[in-house]
Amino acid sequence: RLRLANEQAREDARQATLREEYILTIQELIRRNWTRPPTTPNGMMCTLRVFQIPGGEIISAELVSPCNADQVTRGSIERAISRVSALPYRGYESVFEREIEFAFRYEGQ
Repeated sequence: RLRLANEQAREDARQATLREEYILTIQELIRRNWTRPPTTPNGMMCTLRVFQIPGGEIISAELVSPCNADQVTRGSIERAISRVSALPYRGYESVFEREIEFAFRYEGQ
């Protein structure tokens, strides 16, 4: 019983790590497609909600609260999401979710 519990704990940890990697990969894809407006404040953080289908195709996305970006920056983030037609899927099937939420941040450079 203890061995089974330990194996389950290791598998849970692997899944959590894989999910973190998945979210980081999605954030990076959006960041690469983002043209940051000069009005974007340092410390900007917006929560993105993305709806996708198996295979990673994005069917819709929206910015939700909290989001401290101005309208120009919000629009630029939405355009970046639309440029990413599909999210990673292969290798992430076990952590795939139709609806995901995550923070998109800009800390300044």
